[in-house]
Amino acid sequence: MNKKTGNIPGVILAAGEGKRIGKNKALIKIDGTSFLELVTDSLRDGGCDSIIVVGGASSDEVKKLSEKLGVIFVLNENWQKGQFSSLKTGLSSINEKQSRLMITLVDHPFVNQNTYHRLIKESFDNPDHIIIPIYEARRGHPIIIPKLIIDEVISAPDDSILRDIIFNHKELIHELVVEDPGILRDIDVKEDIIKMSE
Repeated sequence: MNKKTGNIPGVILAAGEGKRIGKNKALIKIDGTSFLELVTDSLRDGGCDSIIVVGGASSDEVKKLSEKLGVIFVLNENWQKGQFSSLKTGLSSINEKQSRLMITLVDHPFVNQNTYHRLIKESFDNPDHIIIPIYEARRGHPIIIPKLIIDEVISAPDDSILRDIIFNHKELIHELVVEDPGILRDIDVKEDIIKMSE
């Protein structure tokens, strides 16, 4: 792969207990493949050279699976405080020299690997910008954030919201139109799995 489209770490947020679905979503399987494996494979194929999984609930199982997949596992001991605390944990574990990184959610396992690839390329073409995919006029995941946002997230309170931080930097937002409904498809309940498998 062209070096211009690599060298961005990926952070997978996978700490939630998945109350409505009955288990941590990282461990859910479709056709024998876990969500965590699906997301990890797509990140790798899309161009992320290193991957960090932030775990919390069912941490022993998620850590074991992460090790099997050859990715770094970090534990958010305060995962019950919410997703933002997990984001802070993941970003705090990244090398300070990193200028940008990809944030993705383990409950978005159907994002096309080409979308990851395009987001990374777009980030290198638009350095210091927040890269957000758009499908049918709706913003989705994953996103790429620059160092300015990384630093703000790390220093923000645990009850903060990433969306608010991004909103405060509207001038940095760069939207990328994609033909990928997977950026909007989060899995919350068992019925979602059935729909996605159809």
